[in-house]
Amino acid sequence: MKNSERAVIGSKTVADIVSALGEENRIQYDIGGRGGTYGAPADYVVEALFPTLEQEKINEIVNMLPNKVGVHCNYLGGGLRGALVRSDYDKALPAKYAKRIDAFTRECKNRYLAIENGEGLNDKEYPDGDTNWDAIGTNRSRVAGIKSSY
Repeated sequence: MKNSERAVIGSKTVADIVSALGEENRIQYDIGGRGGTYGAPADYVVEALFPTLEQEKINEIVNMLPNKVGVHCNYLGGGLRGALVRSDYDKALPAKYAKRIDAFTRECKNRYLAIENGEGLNDKEYPDGDTNWDAIGTNRSRVAGIKSSY
């Protein structure tokens, strides 16, 4: 079981919550050879992760987050994609909320990588046997932690 699947909210895991947001068409993603994103608007994320909070508290937490919560990947140029970067939040966000947000962004990262892998973007070879230098370079830039070319 993955770390993000262990984070349980009520009777649901974070993976269940991300799946439910996807089924509700609230997950937004655009993933390709030139980077991309995977996540959801902050208000949907907070409502899903903290279902028992009152609207005032939800609004307070949403104001400490970026508009979209999830992961993104910058295009470095030359066919290379950078490391996946998870959404950050205001340092004033209490730890009990930050832990769930972190679990959500970890699950978004897992799903982003699964989509990339499913599309063959990280395969070392193309189906015809040619070397996929873009994937090799991308994988190495990610190991090095390169997030942006500028």
